[in-house]
Amino acid sequence: MSGNVFTFSYTGTALMNHTAVVPAGQHWRLMHVTCNFNAAPTSLENFTVTWDNVNGAVYDVLLYTLDPGATATSDILWQPDEDIILIPGDGVWVKYDNTDARVYGAQITFKAV
Repeated sequence: MSGNVFTFSYTGTALMNHTAVVPAGQHWRLMHVTCNFNAAPTSLENFTVTWDNVNGAVYDVLLYTLDPGATATSDILWQPDEDIILIPGDGVWVKYDNTDARVYGAQITFKAV
């Protein structure tokens, strides 16, 4: 099986609020979302992954949520249980308030279908 893989990478120490938008020209499958914190957060707040639908906010879907402060989690790997096929203009939005100002590296990976 071959195909193009496209990864969006983000890093920072403040609010995590990033959207990876599907490039024009073909459909893409959401493969996974990863996030690494330099140390487990202690503040109670949710890390979320949302399907940002090209048709508007009424179609957006929360795909995953985790409170890394409640679980002392410093590494997150989320893979959809089923195929999520995205069309040009759709996006995947990763958000985390990051009150503890942890250094993070987050990636959103798509594969062409």
